[in-house]
Amino acid sequence: MMTELQSSGLDFLSFFWLLVIASGVAMLGRYIRIPYALALVITGLIIGPVHILPQVHLYPEILLTIFLPPLLFESALNLRLKLLRENWKPVFFFSFVGTVFSTLSIGLLMHWLAGLPLPAALVFGALISPTDPVSVIAILKELRVGKRLSTIMEAESLFNDGVAIVIFSLLLGYAGGQEIEPSQSIVLFFKVFAGGLALGILTGSIASRLTREFDDHLLEIMLTTIVAFGSFLLAESLHVSGVIAVVAAGLTVGSYGMPTGMSPTTRLAVSSFWEYAAFAANSIIFLLVGLEVTFVNLSVAWKEIGIGIIAILVSRSVAIYLLSVVVNWLKGEVPFKWQHVLIWGGVRGALPMALVLGLGFGFPQRSELVVITFGVVLFSLLVQGLSIKALIKQLGLSDVHPSITAYCKLASRLLAIDAALDEITRMEKQKAITPATHDELQQAYRQNLAHVQESIERLRRQDPQLAQYQEREARILALRAEKSALQEAERIGMLDLETLEELNTEIDQQLEELRSGMLE
Repeated sequence: MMTELQSSGLDFLSFFWLLVIASGVAMLGRYIRIPYALALVITGLIIGPVHILPQVHLYPEILLTIFLPPLLFESALNLRLKLLRENWKPVFFFSFVGTVFSTLSIGLLMHWLAGLPLPAALVFGALISPTDPVSVIAILKELRVGKRLSTIMEAESLFNDGVAIVIFSLLLGYAGGQEIEPSQSIVLFFKVFAGGLALGILTGSIASRLTREFDDHLLEIMLTTIVAFGSFLLAESLHVSGVIAVVAAGLTVGSYGMPTGMSPTTRLAVSSFWEYAAFAANSIIFLLVGLEVTFVNLSVAWKEIGIGIIAILVSRSVAIYLLSVVVNWLKGEVPFKWQHVLIWGGVRGALPMALVLGLGFGFPQRSELVVITFGVVLFSLLVQGLSIKALIKQLGLSDVHPSITAYCKLASRLLAIDAALDEITRMEKQKAITPATHDELQQAYRQNLAHVQESIERLRRQDPQLAQYQEREARILALRAEKSALQEAERIGMLDLETLEELNTEIDQQLEELRSGMLE
């Protein structure tokens, strides 16, 4: 693995600096009014030309075997099976029928309008079809658009990754001169897909059964890690879909293994681990996307890139609008406003770039496809990704409560005033200011403090929902304080480890209930 990483240009020193840069962007996130993932892409675009880092690349094998499994597994782990069952109609039609339609329609448009040979155009249609709505999902949560819409978008992305990769693999043979027999291709497609699905469910079920026999969060984190990577590697070795295997395994563990075989403490530990794994993987990937684009001269194929952008938008629009008619006829309930968000939120990300870079150097039109793909992905991330928030607000889908927003601003002002008062006291003790200046500043800040407290109390009286929100946040902070005190008690010998685990389990159960209520 060390050799493979170094041969890709992604040695451990570069990996370390990527993490440092990603952490810096995350820390600056509170001052940046754009999604974190897109901020990373922009950062990559800025630092790429100045060569702050040695040349590092979005190496396809590294992305597909190291970064993709944890991203898929974490998303599937947190996808509620109940919501997936309730929304299976839009998910099925958008991820299966929609991906097939996108592949064919984009391929044909690129063949007719951009002059690409049909085999190469269809390969492009397949590799550009997978969506990556990471930044869009974050915006949906921020604006509280609703769990159903984010579930549909996330589930579609999970499954269309697998569908697109299977179609891409089949079309590579066609581009290489093999004859395509439609009936055989359909049978092979379902064999590869069904094989991955069955393998993932089996792997997830075995791991879920094993977790019942232990109550050790470290061991159970290790087991889920083995499931995430093992299901992918085993599926690929058996020539079935590794992506679908990981998704199926994650759904099985998340919906069956965690509720039935893990204690609340373990569930929180496992969820936290995978949340971090996905955060780290996404950080590296989006930063690499920005860096990789700087190595390509997009101007040499600006017309083809423009046609590619038109092709994906037209194809996505036709697919979503037409399939939504079918879904709504089947009582799948996809409102018209949601359809606009699904179209514009169908952002393309790192997977198309990895697939196009993975094409052999002898592949016809490889260099042209690389440039077109990079240009289309860059447009999708920056233009669609940065404007989706405005679209959601324009459509009136945002459910951010004005009182809660106002309360958060006032609470932040309280923190700032408290910090200022502490600093004034410190300066007076160090004789940096006179007692008279100290008293004058104290009085001014305390007047501001009283004004902010009055505003908060007025908001509480006007809106009962704010009181519930404030109470829930306070209960979460109080429970965390309880855990911290119990851990200190165990450290100094007041509690034994068994009693600590028992009390922590009770607190974790309450935290999980509070957090679940926040997601409803």
